[in-house]
Amino acid sequence: MTPKEEYKIVRQSIRNPNAFGILYDRCYKRIYYFVFKRLQDDDLTADIVSQVFLKALINIKKYKYTGAPFISWLFRIAINEVNSYYRSVKKVIHVPIAEESIREICDEMEDNEEIDFGIMVEGLNQLDDESTQLIDFRFFEKKSFREIGEVYGISEDNAKVRTYRALKKLKNIVKGVRNG
Repeated sequence: MTPKEEYKIVRQSIRNPNAFGILYDRCYKRIYYFVFKRLQDDDLTADIVSQVFLKALINIKKYKYTGAPFISWLFRIAINEVNSYYRSVKKVIHVPIAEESIREICDEMEDNEEIDFGIMVEGLNQLDDESTQLIDFRFFEKKSFREIGEVYGISEDNAKVRTYRALKKLKNIVKGVRNG
């Protein structure tokens, strides 16, 4: 289904909430996986995902078609819901980290020193939420800059610039941890 076809269903959902079921069915698994990866708890994930879709349905009139897939809008809602949850319980977001992805980050940062998994994780934990999210999308979820831009409602070039700024922050943090 193309983004234009999805948008037709979005327009139908404004008049007939039952049409939203088509979008729900198409997007549920990806949103569930996205949230579960951050929470690692089935029950909590189900609660958050239900909030995501409820907010989407309630706010469907506010959806603006940009040419991006509808799921990009849902990802933004999911990011906000997960961040809101963590702020409310004052917990730190935990994202499973694969060593292969750490190597890719080091390659991208042009960090030629030996990879120390612990130092890299410590560096990732010190980043702000947006920088962490950008690195997660790019290296752990393997999203293209175009897809990242769609999620954030920015251009592909802007997504690339923001991601490389996040990598530069990470490189500086890692350098500080290594030296300090």
